[in-house]
Amino acid sequence: MGFNQKTASVEVRERFTYSDEQVPSVLQRLHGAQGVDEIALISTCNRTEVYAVTQEPSLCRGSLMCLFSQSKGTAHPDFLYLENDLRAVKHLFEVSSGLDSLVLGENQILGQVRQAFSMAQNAKTTGPVLEKLFPWALRVGKMARSQTRICQGAASVAAAAVELAQMIFDDLKGRRVLLLGAGKMTQASLGLLQNAGVQQIRVVNRTLARAEELAARCGGEATPFEDLDKALAEVDLLIASTGAPHFVVNKSRLSQVMYQRKGRPLLLVDIAVPRDIEPSCQDLDNVYLYNIDDLQGVVADNLSRRQKEVQKVLQIVDNECQEFSRYLDGRKANQAIRILRESFEEVRQGELLKHRGSLTHEEITRLDNFSNSLLNKLLHNPMMQMKKMSAAGVPPEELERALEILGIYGKERDD
Repeated sequence: MGFNQKTASVEVRERFTYSDEQVPSVLQRLHGAQGVDEIALISTCNRTEVYAVTQEPSLCRGSLMCLFSQSKGTAHPDFLYLENDLRAVKHLFEVSSGLDSLVLGENQILGQVRQAFSMAQNAKTTGPVLEKLFPWALRVGKMARSQTRICQGAASVAAAAVELAQMIFDDLKGRRVLLLGAGKMTQASLGLLQNAGVQQIRVVNRTLARAEELAARCGGEATPFEDLDKALAEVDLLIASTGAPHFVVNKSRLSQVMYQRKGRPLLLVDIAVPRDIEPSCQDLDNVYLYNIDDLQGVVADNLSRRQKEVQKVLQIVDNECQEFSRYLDGRKANQAIRILRESFEEVRQGELLKHRGSLTHEEITRLDNFSNSLLNKLLHNPMMQMKKMSAAGVPPEELERALEILGIYGKERDD
């Protein structure tokens, strides 16, 4: 049960977003609610979803609904969706594969699914089903990314800026980068540059404290706005994204900078609207200027290519859903298998008890090992056959009734 960016507005999503500090208590509260046997929670800026295992669906739904209604003051949460059984499994597999993200194929969601599982484990709200489901979902997400092109190519302007720089310089390691501005685009660029191996990052902003805050995140250097020209003379790449209503870097100013650079090329990437860099700067020798329209074209092409990979990812998801379904069917035989093994084990222990008085400790140990090994071999084929029957759709109660031929009954039937 949950919602995402397709079903709920940002005003709704921000009311139901839970921090890492809040998640454990939410999980434990729900785990203690009626009908909830196991539970995990994914909470990001674009989705909040709970995955629950239950033997009593109606009670479970009522318990989960409280998370999205009474606790936050919403009377009729019509933004929610609810998926049951294999549809819920398929949904999680699509989420981990990046098919359900705001940006198709984005990688961040895989880490968020992993974190959600880890937090549920730490809160002790998982059990045998979720302990199997979430690692399976993570594996599906990795398969989608390794076997298709669903996540290849920049899918945001900030990512396109860094990708462009990588194409031009071949390798950004050892390159010096200057970030102009301290907004969301600059923050996004900062993380991408670090992932690309850039170690020398300088941040320039009109408010020096804000520049220092961003620089501290990457072990970089904050530069006063008044020293922008000096910084431009020393770097290889400038990514500009301020909120200024006019050009921050004009041709006249940059020509003086290029004179100091003595012919060293300078890559300028302007992702600001309005633009930060005067277009005529590209007329200067050894200056290479790209603006946001150039990058948006790259992003559109990449997203188009990703869209063509969707069917391939869906095939992976469908195949893995079938495999998980077979796993669940196999679990249904566990009760009958347990009854079978316990019954034979009871006979084995009874026979061992008869001989304990007449045999040495060493002889009893050898007999115990022999009888246990013999029992395992005798039960192997019947247990495998029961699993196959369960996977073929034979109900658990039919398997238990089949044991009556051997005079074996479950404890409830014995009573």
